[in-house]
Amino acid sequence: MSRRISGFVLVTALLAGGCSSSTTSPTPNAPVRVTVSQSPTFAAGMAVFSVRLDNVSGSPVNLTFPSSCKVLPYFSDRSGRAVTPAGGGFACLTVITQLTLSPGVSYFESFTVKPGTSPDGQFIVLPAGEYRIRGRLEDNLYKLESDPLPFTLQ
Repeated sequence: MSRRISGFVLVTALLAGGCSSSTTSPTPNAPVRVTVSQSPTFAAGMAVFSVRLDNVSGSPVNLTFPSSCKVLPYFSDRSGRAVTPAGGGFACLTVITQLTLSPGVSYFESFTVKPGTSPDGQFIVLPAGEYRIRGRLEDNLYKLESDPLPFTLQ
């Protein structure tokens, strides 16, 4: 139970940092960049986002993550307050994972957001409204996140 509460507190603290979009606010001289973009969707009311991690250096980059989550989306409302999806944060396995990106190589993760008030399987659920999303790299060394990307759920 205390581990679950600790995880919730961590997710809440990370969410308090805000949300973002297309470029990054990198750790100085970071060899990677994080961006988020909205993908076209054909389902009414849903929004699909891709968080992209690019190796912008000339050499391989080894990333280490404290969980199974490599990049995560974070949300804020119009006033900049952190917003937690219905059902809480994200379920990440507590296992150290690694990713090596060769020069010029990218890693993608997609997230589908839909309007609502209760959790719904593989979707991130937020009440209808105006938001900003930010992608955040969960690496142990590089603390990076994308610029905020505004979107609306109806």
